Amino acid sequence: MRGRSKMDARGFSLVEILIGITIFAIGILAVATLQVSSMKTNSKANLLTQGSVLAQGKMEELIAYPFEHDDLQDRDLDGMQGLGDSEFDDDPGSRGDADYGPDPDQGQFRVYWNVAEDHPAVAGSRIKTIRVVVRWRERMEWKSTSIDYVRTN
Repeated sequence: MRGRSKMDARGFSLVEILIGITIFAIGILAVATLQVSSMKTNSKANLLTQGSVLAQGKMEELIAYPFEHDDLQDRDLDGMQGLGDSEFDDDPGSRGDADYGPDPDQGQFRVYWNVAEDHPAVAGSRIKTIRVVVRWRERMEWKSTSIDYVRTN
């Protein structure tokens, strides 16, 4: 290799190495940020899935009861007004026609349900609309999911 000069075989300079390390660090930080964001999203999705499963399970239990069962009565006589989103605050207490679950300050999930009789009104038919709402606290905020079911006699 007679034609090569000393400048061709010099290797990497310190500046080139620092630039390479900086680019690598920025890439790693971006991946780490994505990982943290992904973990938060997975946690939220897990809670929503658990809430949906609880709501579905309670709804299946309620629709298996006879039409006149005690848990299928509109106890507070508020119809479909029973479990609207505006009815919940930071201390939901007992809303709707019935509820079960741990104390909201101690447990993860709280299940409520409301029954509206003859809603929607259909001539000559008895109808009950059942709404099941599952609530949980996530990062100091109440989150919820709900399921509605219309049942005839």
